[in-house]
Amino acid sequence: MKYDVIIVGAGAAGLMAMRDLLAAGYNVCLLEAGDIAGGRIETITEDGFDMPVETGSEFIHGKLPVTFKLIKEAGLSYEVVKGDMIGVQNGVWQKEEHDEHWDEFTRQLDKLKTDLSIHEFLNKYFSDPKYLQLRQSVQRFAEGFDLADISKASILSVREEWKDINQTQYRLRGGYTGIINYLLECCTTSSNATIHFSACVTKIAYSKGHVIVYTNDQREFAASKIVITVSAGVLQSGTLRFEPELTDHAVAINSLGFGAVIKILLQFKTMFWKEYADNIGFLLTNEEVPTWWTQLPIESNLLTGWLGGPRAAEKAFETEESLLRTSLQSLSGIFHIPVTVLREQLTHHKIINWQNKSFIKGGYCYNSLNSEQARKVLSTPVGDTLYFAGEALLDGGMVEDALKSGRNAATRLITQPHTQTQG
Repeated sequence: MKYDVIIVGAGAAGLMAMRDLLAAGYNVCLLEAGDIAGGRIETITEDGFDMPVETGSEFIHGKLPVTFKLIKEAGLSYEVVKGDMIGVQNGVWQKEEHDEHWDEFTRQLDKLKTDLSIHEFLNKYFSDPKYLQLRQSVQRFAEGFDLADISKASILSVREEWKDINQTQYRLRGGYTGIINYLLECCTTSSNATIHFSACVTKIAYSKGHVIVYTNDQREFAASKIVITVSAGVLQSGTLRFEPELTDHAVAINSLGFGAVIKILLQFKTMFWKEYADNIGFLLTNEEVPTWWTQLPIESNLLTGWLGGPRAAEKAFETEESLLRTSLQSLSGIFHIPVTVLREQLTHHKIINWQNKSFIKGGYCYNSLNSEQARKVLSTPVGDTLYFAGEALLDGGMVEDALKSGRNAATRLITQPHTQTQG
């Protein structure tokens, strides 16, 4: 059977694109390498955790229009993330939120006209030894929030992101998977929808108006057009081949910044951290696992650790026991509690190393110096036949961006733009 459109990837972008294409009357086949929908969104309910936990995306950063429209449509509920953001340096809990040189840093950043990498900016303006703690703080923040390699990441993009850093954040009650389940239900109720799970695409052969998709179990699917929503990590890895090979789009794919992340979920017998502060939301530290957060306003014995960027990539092949040991050592440095005591307190844990998820290969995109031009190329279909979508095509690296991108790709396909490239 030849479909009108094949979509590769059942994450937020793929499902959003599929819903819109089905609504426009297209016959759509979705191919997903994993055995469930969601991609980097996965809420799990597991014995040992006292509540559903997010192994991937967790926060909604602000009152985002597409996300909140879906929340309303689906009848989902949400809550405001609560708690203080607290800094801990070398085991010392900080009274001030920012480094003493932070205001100087932001003034210099506001004056900047020409883009630089974060590394170049710090070396140019803050190389004096007195700025050591500032440089470390900026690097940890860029790695933690953006998963960025500071030698590649754009300082001007970071400047724009940091302006919104104090905006209200939300969590979906019951988990982010609620949005995925709603979109999946919207798609599966259509008679024009076909969805195959455990269908890992290995090759896409294409010519104008014709696509053949090959999966790792020797199946073939044909369509007139295709929307590719796999992660930048998968695209950059080369495990998905194109015939003929991409040219301009291949350069664009490899120009994207894409970071690694390890998420650590630790369930304890008690909320021992309340002995240090009653309203801990986030802990930003200089420990090996530097970022931790609670579930406030929900009272839960769960602590979540977050390690992103090059340091996470370096630990991609460490064992779970090694990563657990590093996590507990980090908490020991923060709370001055022996690791042996923390182990006794620990009742359950799960460590998610997204770099090692073969159908994902990392966390999410950050803005490199070349990202803006790369996104322009990737937003242009190849021969009006190959369309790309996903959070990588917009500059926020959020679920909202994936949803918007899926919608944008569907709109471009439906309106059949005539701008063509050579790929």
